[in-house]
Amino acid sequence: MSSTPAVPSMNMANFSLPYPDELAKQFGASGFVMSIRRLYELLAREADDNDPVEAALLRKAAGHYPDTYPGGDVIIRDSLTNIVADEDDWDELTDKQKIFRGNVNAAIANVDRIRYELEMMIDSYDVADEVTRVRRELAAISI
Repeated sequence: MSSTPAVPSMNMANFSLPYPDELAKQFGASGFVMSIRRLYELLAREADDNDPVEAALLRKAAGHYPDTYPGGDVIIRDSLTNIVADEDDWDELTDKQKIFRGNVNAAIANVDRIRYELEMMIDSYDVADEVTRVRRELAAISI
């Protein structure tokens, strides 16, 4: 093993950690790419129970970086935060694919509605604990 430290490289959305030479040769991969936004979101989730203020700061920092696909490409979104497709492929989809995409969009709309309702309930002390629990569960499944 080399005694020289591996230096990660970065761009506006990702950083890349190089694999040790022997692993890179064995698996044919040069390194691990991770979204900066995803890292902040993971750290925020870890801090949720112990330090909510720190978790909020980490989530705010995550908001300054774009979403990325697992390979590192930036996810382009419209003004309503919907993912913008590279091209309009609706006519090329099968009926099953169209139904799936419609169901996904409907699920996203439902989650957005739940988040809105939770924001409206946040000032009520009677349900504050339940609202916090539901918001954390939504955050857990959205990451």
